Amino acid sequence: MKNILVLLLSSLIVATLFPLNLAQFNVKEFKGQYPLISLSRLLETDEFVSVEGVVYRISAPKKFLTRAEVDAKFLDESNLVGILAINIDELGTFTGKEKQALVAANGIVYDVNPSRHWAGGDHKNRHKAGEELTHEIVRNSPHGLGKLANVKPFGVLVFTPEQLAKFNGKNRAKSYIAFEGVVYDLSHLRPVPNYPFGTEATSELLKMPNYMDTLSKSYAIGLLVFDEENLGAFDGKQSSKEFIKVASIVYEVTNVPDWREKLHLEPDAVAGKDYTSQFECELEETCGHDHPDSGVLKEFKIVGFELVK
Repeated sequence: MKNILVLLLSSLIVATLFPLNLAQFNVKEFKGQYPLISLSRLLETDEFVSVEGVVYRISAPKKFLTRAEVDAKFLDESNLVGILAINIDELGTFTGKEKQALVAANGIVYDVNPSRHWAGGDHKNRHKAGEELTHEIVRNSPHGLGKLANVKPFGVLVFTPEQLAKFNGKNRAKSYIAFEGVVYDLSHLRPVPNYPFGTEATSELLKMPNYMDTLSKSYAIGLLVFDEENLGAFDGKQSSKEFIKVASIVYEVTNVPDWREKLHLEPDAVAGKDYTSQFECELEETCGHDHPDSGVLKEFKIVGFELVK
């Protein structure tokens, strides 16, 4: 399907090893190499299954499997669909009560249901399932992240712009911010910097001194994702920012006045749209338009990724 095409951009895509293993996944290194598949899309598509957070197109008796339950020959690139994306609101429903117990740390959602230490979704009356727990596990747990090696990954944690907006540092909310497609938790920095929390703020942070040092002291906790509807809000009118999508990557073009020309678009083309078609041939033997040089995308800042719904 073309809407989950990760095209062209061999020069922009980081080489990865296969089979894909979320146990070694780093959200800060993600550049759209794989489609992000929503939980609803997984559940609604009969031929999709999740194997420790990696979605494959294979026949299986249940939706969620461990690697040990699948013949390794099926876990190849030809069957790969993408990575299972669990948004922050969905995570909150997996409390170990009516659903299984999940927790998130460093951008990975883990299935702690089999662990006796998380019986009923509670961990020693200190932590609860259904929550993002990077700080609590890294700084407050005597075991650190190493203890999570004993449980299986379930997916990656993602935030829509609307969900991110809730974490604006006000009224006891945590202080999250998105930079180059990655969501960071800065709640535990002292003092907390004066950043526009709850927003996608790549362009703002690039203008601030020492932002990289600040981010290096914070926690990368997930990815910022867009669907067609919320991408459309970044058209320069509903929002002051202008975003576009090419393949699975969302770029900011707010401060690129000639972005339409660079993409060989009409002068009245609007932001908030998918322009993947500028880089692919719609016909088998001929193209319906001139293609821009894919290298032009390097001039645009990555601000998020497509969520396949």
